[in-house]
Amino acid sequence: MAKVWEDFEKSCVDYLERHFGQYAHFTWKGKSDSTKSDIEVVTNSGKSFYIEAKHCPAQCGQFVLLPNIGIEMFDYSHLNATPINPYSHAIIEYMNQDFESFKNAGTRGKLIEMENGTDVFAAWIKNYYKRKETKYIITNNFEIFSIEDIENVFNISATYRVKRSGSGYVGKNNVAKMKNYIENNYPIIAIGVKGDRMMAISNSELHNIRFKLDGTEYMFSKRENVYEIRKLSNTLNANVIFSVEFEPQIDSISNVGFIDILTR
Repeated sequence: MAKVWEDFEKSCVDYLERHFGQYAHFTWKGKSDSTKSDIEVVTNSGKSFYIEAKHCPAQCGQFVLLPNIGIEMFDYSHLNATPINPYSHAIIEYMNQDFESFKNAGTRGKLIEMENGTDVFAAWIKNYYKRKETKYIITNNFEIFSIEDIENVFNISATYRVKRSGSGYVGKNNVAKMKNYIENNYPIIAIGVKGDRMMAISNSELHNIRFKLDGTEYMFSKRENVYEIRKLSNTLNANVIFSVEFEPQIDSISNVGFIDILTR
């Protein structure tokens, strides 16, 4: 089953190809890889850049902060894909003033309500996407805006919360034990294995159902008409997560205006 954001990204590519395909080629690149922006644009003259697709409300970037109990301050994790910058530094300074409260934010999270927060959050998001060569954002109703105008397009907020790091394949060494477990505990019609991946067919609704086997958590994840068994990470990272709501204060770029951008 495709995710909402994935369907939206694909529909944005279709929209751009239909309306501007004679001036440039649009390729879906983002998928679930956060190191790349969603849509690559290559104009007929050979210029290239990226467009980010955001169907609001949506998340819009994040970075990991780890509470340092010894000094009661937050550390910028070395695992972050982007280096610390003045905007993330300003957020850290604000959170350090209320270390105990933010440290205990948990999975529910705590809103970061700092003075001039919108300006700081917008600057962080711009810097984040510029590093990925992103010049424009396409959002609800396929409206297109410059990345430079995001504070005039979105209501931007930031929250500090604990978030599970991701999921992976079952793994070849776990296939036999997993097969036996789910056949005896769930209404499974058939099971298929390809490498590290395990797929199951069932007439029951199993999407997002979680279970534990040997201390590790797994989940049924629907893929069209079958379920993939996914191994959930035991790593819980504490993230500053940026979110956007579509509340435009300016007009989007017109079709004529975007054609001009593509043909310059």
